[in-house]
Amino acid sequence: MKRSLPYSLTVVAAVVIMICVFFGVAPNVQQELDQWYVVSNAMVCAFGLVNLTSVHFRRIQRKEGEWDLSILLLVITYGYLILGLAKGPTDQLYSWIFNATAVPLGATFYALLAFYITSAAYRAFRAKTRDAAILLAAGIIVLLGKAPLGEYLLPVMGQWTSWIMDIPAVAAMRSVVFGATLGGLISAIRILLGFDRPYAAGGE
Repeated sequence: MKRSLPYSLTVVAAVVIMICVFFGVAPNVQQELDQWYVVSNAMVCAFGLVNLTSVHFRRIQRKEGEWDLSILLLVITYGYLILGLAKGPTDQLYSWIFNATAVPLGATFYALLAFYITSAAYRAFRAKTRDAAILLAAGIIVLLGKAPLGEYLLPVMGQWTSWIMDIPAVAAMRSVVFGATLGGLISAIRILLGFDRPYAAGGE
């Protein structure tokens, strides 16, 4: 039952959605399944919240490493959750807390990530072969073309950067996206036919 029921639900839902999308029939059924998908996502988030609470609550009880941060995490999580349920997502205070904390933290994270990427590229880009030399040259041109100082010193860098980003980079990205799409399609077919069952007990 643990294996047959999830597999049956997956096959039925996938077949119904494919028929509705590709043949344009029964749009109400597709909308109903989409709503159930939203409900299932909400249930998954609720289970995740319960798991998060249990893990950090046990850490607080045992006073394990950095258990004070677990208290802070639970207070912030449930405080923000209660505020959102009480005031709604359009409340001014609710939006201000998000814009004053999550947005600056995200910007800081990506700003630090840029330096890590640059340092990793400096260590990885070694012109030992012709292909590596081409990659290194393209990386230097794009880096200088995107930087205000580089474009000020060499105005032609902006044109070269635009050409690299619009033609070779787009072609490479389209091939990556195409390959990922085929891989996702093959995985979906394998799950639909029952060869892969990640939703079954034990991940079988």
